[in-house]
Amino acid sequence: MKLLARTTVFFLIYASIVAVGGTFVYYGFISKIYYAYVDRTLSRRKLRVEKALRLHLRTPADLAFWHQLDHNVEFKALSAPGPPVSFSQRMMYNELTGQIVPYRQLAAPVEFQGRPYRLELRTTMLDSQELLARIVLAGALLFGALLVGLLVLQHFLARRMWAPFYHTLGELQRYKLDQHQPVRLASTRIPEFKELNSALSRVLNRNQRIYHRQREFTENAAHELQTPLAILRTKLDLLVQAPDLTEEQAGHIEALLEVTQRLTHLSRSLLLLAHLDQQLFFPTETVDLAAAVRTQLGQMREQLSVNNLTLTIAVLETLPLAANRSLLEILVSNLLSNAIRHNVPGGELIVTLTAEEFTVQNTGRAQALPADQLFVRFRPGPERPPGSVGLGLAIARQICETYGFLLNYHFQAPARHIMHVRLQ
Repeated sequence: MKLLARTTVFFLIYASIVAVGGTFVYYGFISKIYYAYVDRTLSRRKLRVEKALRLHLRTPADLAFWHQLDHNVEFKALSAPGPPVSFSQRMMYNELTGQIVPYRQLAAPVEFQGRPYRLELRTTMLDSQELLARIVLAGALLFGALLVGLLVLQHFLARRMWAPFYHTLGELQRYKLDQHQPVRLASTRIPEFKELNSALSRVLNRNQRIYHRQREFTENAAHELQTPLAILRTKLDLLVQAPDLTEEQAGHIEALLEVTQRLTHLSRSLLLLAHLDQQLFFPTETVDLAAAVRTQLGQMREQLSVNNLTLTIAVLETLPLAANRSLLEILVSNLLSNAIRHNVPGGELIVTLTAEEFTVQNTGRAQALPADQLFVRFRPGPERPPGSVGLGLAIARQICETYGFLLNYHFQAPARHIMHVRLQ
């Protein structure tokens, strides 16, 4: 849920609680005012009745006659003075509506011709309750209209005020570290977004400059390394072909050739890792992974024969993937080379390729490899064979991350090591 929607939901919940609670408070307030008005009206009627008792009525028959004319006025004779004035609510039958309805009643002690009476004045609450309900309904509708208006206004105002943020977010989503143009974010008058854009511009432009310098250094360093290594290898090849070369000298030159070959492979691996780390653009095409696996296995037939390894293949006929051909071949080659290098003489190599997974299994030592250090660059340890630069699995992991594959290691007793590449 977006921040704007989340804010609107919280505001709506709060407003709903206030609306429901406010409706009951408003109803109670109006009800209190109404009852106070009815009580004042009954008190004024009481004064008029007391005046009539003093000036116009003569006998108890007049009291009974008044009650017959108006059932809401009733006199009850008492043997002693009654309790003070009180107000109450009671349910009574209404002859006009034919229903039992609520009445508001005033009871007060009066005297007539020297005798104590209890005066009861009543007024129906039926029409007043309907009026009260309509007042509350009108208030609720007004409050609801105000609430809806506030929500709509808040929605459009928030969208307008958050427009610079969404513009900045779009620029960040389109941003590429290897672009040459500096980042320019839209200007805004909102101080918070202005500070955010300023900070982002400084950080992104600084990282862009550092990236270009690092990329330039990496490419130059790789180029400068490759040239002397190529010259060194050429000179060593010429020395090997010298006619008066002794066996001891040939052994030293052979060792130098191996070191030179290792340095060449190391520089190329480091350059490839640098390109992968910097997320440089690698041309994408449709590559048949099944054909790449078979090709790499064909190139490693000699290594398999030297180590007397048994090869078992279960590969699909074809499996097209959208990727860079060179990176995919490096991934397959590194996993296969690692499985051969860490195998045992007379061991087994099992290669499986399905639509979901590429698996390389090899026999080896009867102990699991340290999974937390397996993909670390230049990983030390006794399990690292001589001549290895320690970057093969690191490059494989980086290639998998580039294309969204998942590479992991699993050990199966008694001595089987499995590399899984989940393709989907």
